[in-house]
Amino acid sequence: MHANHRLLVCCIAAVFFACSIASAATAPGDERRSFDIPCKYPAGLTSDGTHLYLVDWRDAKIRQIDPADGEVVRTIAAPTLRPHGLTFGDGLFYVSDDHSGWIYAVDPATGHVENSFEAPGERPTGLAYADGVLYLLERGSRKIYKVLPDDGTILKYYDAPTRNCTCLAVEGRYLWVTDRIADEFYLVNADDGQVVSILAAPGKHPAGLVVHDDHLWNVDFQDRKLRQLALRTEQQYRLSETRKARVEYLWSLYNYGPQDVTDLHLRFALPAELPNQKLLSDHRFKPEPTRFATDQWGQRCAEFELGKVDGGTTQEVTYTVNAEVSAIRWLIYPDRAGTLDDIPADIRERYTVDGARYRLNSPFIQKTVKKIIGDEQNPYWIARKVFNHLIAELKYEMVGGWDVPEVVLERGSGSCSEYTFAFIALCRAAGLPARYQGSIVVRGDDASIDEAFHRWAEIYLPNYGWVPVDANKGDAKSPADQCRGFGELANRFLITTINGGNSDHLAWGYNTHSTYKTTGYCKIEQESYGFWEPLEADANESPSKNATSAGECRP
Repeated sequence: MHANHRLLVCCIAAVFFACSIASAATAPGDERRSFDIPCKYPAGLTSDGTHLYLVDWRDAKIRQIDPADGEVVRTIAAPTLRPHGLTFGDGLFYVSDDHSGWIYAVDPATGHVENSFEAPGERPTGLAYADGVLYLLERGSRKIYKVLPDDGTILKYYDAPTRNCTCLAVEGRYLWVTDRIADEFYLVNADDGQVVSILAAPGKHPAGLVVHDDHLWNVDFQDRKLRQLALRTEQQYRLSETRKARVEYLWSLYNYGPQDVTDLHLRFALPAELPNQKLLSDHRFKPEPTRFATDQWGQRCAEFELGKVDGGTTQEVTYTVNAEVSAIRWLIYPDRAGTLDDIPADIRERYTVDGARYRLNSPFIQKTVKKIIGDEQNPYWIARKVFNHLIAELKYEMVGGWDVPEVVLERGSGSCSEYTFAFIALCRAAGLPARYQGSIVVRGDDASIDEAFHRWAEIYLPNYGWVPVDANKGDAKSPADQCRGFGELANRFLITTINGGNSDHLAWGYNTHSTYKTTGYCKIEQESYGFWEPLEADANESPSKNATSAGECRP
């Protein structure tokens, strides 16, 4: 082979390898290794810093497992007939029995019970130990208790994330909690029980779990696998449930007359490449745009100079694009989000400016944000406190229009846009950069029609970047469902718009914006629809040439 040819082949191979590595970046929850477990009814899982220990609910044995190869090192008899929870602390095992309702402290060397006490409820399952206290999940009351390990004295308690939680693990100032029905792990703030992040479980019946060697280890009751899962990864979000669809967006203006519409000018916000969104084709327009332009926030738009619409006629404009959209879920550790001072100055300056729909300097907004935030400096907790305030004070209601935040908060209800404007205003007033995203939405079936659309906010967190927050979605009862509005999006959205508001192309809207004049009285209606159609699995689409890059669209 000629030397230059060999060099070319090597370069191509190197580029291919680099691209393969980039596309296979480790995400939170990725499986690093797995082993078949040596028992049939796994429950609690713990670590002494060197080995893993797994308790079987039915045969009442604790097995010491080598995390390197999954082999059993030794077996210890459990101190009760129906052991469930298992944790290790200060040289002792703590074992819960969800049949008798007691907690036992066991010497690992001898297997002797050193102490025991009755749990706060009859069905103690999950156990975790940290800093001299025991965390105990009680399924009857659906509470997590913080107790003294010598006699069970209750120090604090709060609601479990859901009604189906069973097992606990501790990671610093956080707890991990399993849900055996939703097949999820919840990262919980150990101080107050707030769910701060959600991770999908790899199996269909997650049972015991423990944090060992900076990974989350989980045993699954159904497939009887012990898995080591990645946690604090460089890529801090996980994609799932990818769908491919052909999306058409249709805008129509009906001029019922009797006079004419003139100087009709229309702008379409164009969807772009994002971590959870890929464009598989060019945008196909009808009619063709007059020009393309980008607003002050970096939002790319197609512009149409449509001129005159006679009385009794209709003007339609549409585009179609093929896209791949995925669910995205961020794994956020609040202590990694730094402080407001860690936010880049240009982002802080750009995305904390005032606007007519924010009214940051109004006495109401200033008073409200001080009440909510206090002296908090952590960006995550600033956003979460605002989020919690809105889901406590507002209920969803389409009342017409997009009223300013003080009106919405005093009224106690609002649309998705009003939730979003209120959230952004309070975050910006607290010094936290915030903006919004707008989208076309799948409504139920894969083939569906959207005429309501949806908008939510994004906040900037140091060490994470722009993270979605939908206070409207977070308006739920359980701690886990509330968290679903913070740091995650479903695979139902084609994001068309990323904006800071008062756009010189889109004003305060999203998807489209139109302006026109009339020669006299006209009865005019405007309508917009999004049409979703699933793509065939083997559809071979070329990348979009008209699409903006993620960098252009996300300044």
